[in-house]
Amino acid sequence: MTNNTTTISSRLDALRQLWTIGDEEFNSFMGTYEKLFVDSPENTRSDFENGVPLQGYQPGSSKALEQYYKIIHLLCTLGSVEKMYMPPELDASKSVMENQLLLEQTIASELNVGPGDRALELGCGCGAIASHMKNLTGADLFGVNIDKSQIQKAHRNRNLVRDNFSVADFNQPLPFPDQTFDAVYAIQPMTYVSDMAFTFKEVKRILKPGGRFVINDVAALDNYDRDNDQHRLLIQHTRELTAFGGFWHYRYWEDQLTSAGFELVSSEGKGAVEMIKKEVALYDKLELAFKMLSTIRVMPEKVFLMLQRMHANCQSYIKAEELGLITLNWKTVAINS
Repeated sequence: MTNNTTTISSRLDALRQLWTIGDEEFNSFMGTYEKLFVDSPENTRSDFENGVPLQGYQPGSSKALEQYYKIIHLLCTLGSVEKMYMPPELDASKSVMENQLLLEQTIASELNVGPGDRALELGCGCGAIASHMKNLTGADLFGVNIDKSQIQKAHRNRNLVRDNFSVADFNQPLPFPDQTFDAVYAIQPMTYVSDMAFTFKEVKRILKPGGRFVINDVAALDNYDRDNDQHRLLIQHTRELTAFGGFWHYRYWEDQLTSAGFELVSSEGKGAVEMIKKEVALYDKLELAFKMLSTIRVMPEKVFLMLQRMHANCQSYIKAEELGLITLNWKTVAINS
């Protein structure tokens, strides 16, 4: 796939795979919500100001997470988020996928790489972002991901070098020699970090001096109050919908980067309310269609139930962003100094 958008054939292939999911995989996926998204760690602004240490996301390398991502990627491919992330609202007149491309253009310029350079994507998914980054920068792109099925999909992308994309876990030592890369980036996988200090030191190790590290990920904002029952419920619903693990105030991201020896260039967040509304409207239609098809037994009921579970509580996500509790797009740019 070289056009960087989700095609009809991609959606049909995802639906075909969902159609043939067995009972064991179905039950495993549905059960992951209890294993992965209950009592997840969080650190608020108040925690940071009071010196409370960051709590890592301990299930970040579990089999349950691998199983979850195998199915959730297929469900996301049915919509506009095959790349597995919700972009910020950079141009409200454009689609979700067009705003993804706009964000990737911004990150490509911040990576400061070109032909002959090497860039690594952490949590690269199916390689769709890396394919676009290669087109934008001309650099040699590499990627690691814990989900074998998504790496296999990246291997089928003719715009990418097959051997550059592999199954690996950023919670373990990264499988690269020192100073291999000119840039490293990650778009919404890093809340699964079990020990952020360790992972950031690994990134620093494989980066050349002066290399850029760009993260665009989930962050708690100043308005989030853990003692507010409504706030906690909205964040729990949002976590289940958008599949993030740890929930940390943006100051923790900044502090962990500088503590690892990076020089912080920029740190800012952007909202995604209009993008969320567009995707919710699309999945509302899909859920209605799948319910009808399963009712008349044209479609296996488990396909509808998986989509319904993923899409549950979507309005909570909109409310959480409107209240300034969370952003899925806090972007930090750092240099390996």
